[in-house]
Amino acid sequence: TYGLPLHRCREMGYHDRVFDMLDERPLTKGEIRDVCVILFGEDKFDGVVDPLIDWDGFLRSINQMMKEEELQYNPIKGKMTPWVDITQLTNTHGDKSGCACTIM
Repeated sequence: TYGLPLHRCREMGYHDRVFDMLDERPLTKGEIRDVCVILFGEDKFDGVVDPLIDWDGFLRSINQMMKEEELQYNPIKGKMTPWVDITQLTNTHGDKSGCACTIM
């Protein structure tokens, strides 16, 4: 979810190359990890598996992190949603080698 806190960070000048790609092309698994590090904090990624090695383990870790976060307003869905849509990530990256991510 491209929530208001993320938008405000960008308005205030925070720049990371992965933000430029959010609306340009699907993110790779590595880039998804980069976005999640920004969203949840680098300190929470100690011991989190590499998504290229263990995608399901990575998703379990992200799902656990989201339990500690508040929902964000999703302007596309018009309601409060988690930062990361695990179902969408599973559909696009599951057992296949595709590389798409939806972060709105």
